[in-house]
Amino acid sequence: MVRACSPEPLIQTKRINHNSVCFYLSAEFSKKYIRQPLLISYPQEVDLGCLPTSIVDIPLITNVIPVIWLSGKEYTIEEMDENLFYSLIKIKTFFKRFFYNTSWNGELKPERLVKNTLLKKTIQAASLFTGGLDSTTTLLRHFDENLALISFNDAHKNAMNFANKHHFNCYTIYLNYYDFLKLTFLDKASVDISKWFWDTTMSLSWIGTAAPFLYTKGIPLLYIPSAFTWKSFIFPDGQTLQQPASPLIDENLTPMGLQVKHDIFTMTRNDKIKFISMFCTEKKISKPQLVVCSHHKKGDTSYTHCNRCVKCYLTMLNIFAIGEKLQDYGFSLSEDEFMCQFRSYIEKLIFRRGGTYAAFYDTQNYLRKNIEKLPQTYRSFYDWFIAIDLWGMLDKSSIRHPRTIPFNWHDYQDLYQGVDDCNTSEHKEVSHSRYYF
Repeated sequence: MVRACSPEPLIQTKRINHNSVCFYLSAEFSKKYIRQPLLISYPQEVDLGCLPTSIVDIPLITNVIPVIWLSGKEYTIEEMDENLFYSLIKIKTFFKRFFYNTSWNGELKPERLVKNTLLKKTIQAASLFTGGLDSTTTLLRHFDENLALISFNDAHKNAMNFANKHHFNCYTIYLNYYDFLKLTFLDKASVDISKWFWDTTMSLSWIGTAAPFLYTKGIPLLYIPSAFTWKSFIFPDGQTLQQPASPLIDENLTPMGLQVKHDIFTMTRNDKIKFISMFCTEKKISKPQLVVCSHHKKGDTSYTHCNRCVKCYLTMLNIFAIGEKLQDYGFSLSEDEFMCQFRSYIEKLIFRRGGTYAAFYDTQNYLRKNIEKLPQTYRSFYDWFIAIDLWGMLDKSSIRHPRTIPFNWHDYQDLYQGVDDCNTSEHKEVSHSRYYF
């Protein structure tokens, strides 16, 4: 008689040194999926040695759980936060439905569940903050809530300067998420996925990693700045972005009873620039020097915008599309220089199926609706951009594995009631359509 092998413990060793923890995982799991042990360091006021084990382990679980599901194997852990356990049941259901060509049958089984609650609950909220367009919008939307701002691995000095100027407390958590997993291997492990961390783990990682800090501070609410909208998530042919960064992930993840708000899944990038402009004008404060450039060395927290990468062009276009000055947000180009460079950039551009297409499409729609209200000095540029066939520029070979039926948010209504609760006119306009374009 052959006995089935008992599930292997996930954690081999865990080393805590006051505010830092290092997780060494099982040999078999590590050999296939792990590059380096997971290392996390928190602000000094976090004493991990005084926290429940089920709280300390939350970051490990949320960083590794998609890999466990993908592995098809069972692993055990001594204890798990009860709220996290039930959250992951919902999120695993989402994964199976969203990445439906992939089997997610692996399991992490806790020997016991622990009901954790915040011991010294405050009325304060926290938000992730990088100084980019999304997180700056969230900061200003909740400007009067005394937010605790959390950055990972050192935020840009412009972000910290803006936050400090307006008296927000900033905290940094160090996390080696790019070096932890064998991402090159995992990027190719599923036909549904192109970039493992961004497509499966991003929000899970950030929320879970923040949990011990939030527990220590007694903070019951965390905002996750949104990058997309209900509408921009979906392409004209019914295919969708591969990243599941949405309220369905964030707001279903509730470790230790934490409330997570995906902020806000209805505002486009153009809406955000317009909001920032109006907010700063009304409050009579200087506009933020946004941090968006993707051309810089790792660890450089004082880089300037290169004014030529896709993130710079996207943001400059958003600013230009609402009639604002580029220099007010930290860019060095004049409007004429931008128009000239951007035309050359577009002539050579081939889109992959992703956020760049969605952002440019949103801007086209914004210009169509608002062109008569914008500075007519730039009318010829606006007309030129509106006329571009963005869909025709898509690299069709970049499609990994097309869906057999168009994507529909309402197929996930059982996992997130907010699909129907969104009251914006944009969502009402498309809420009964299988296609959102």
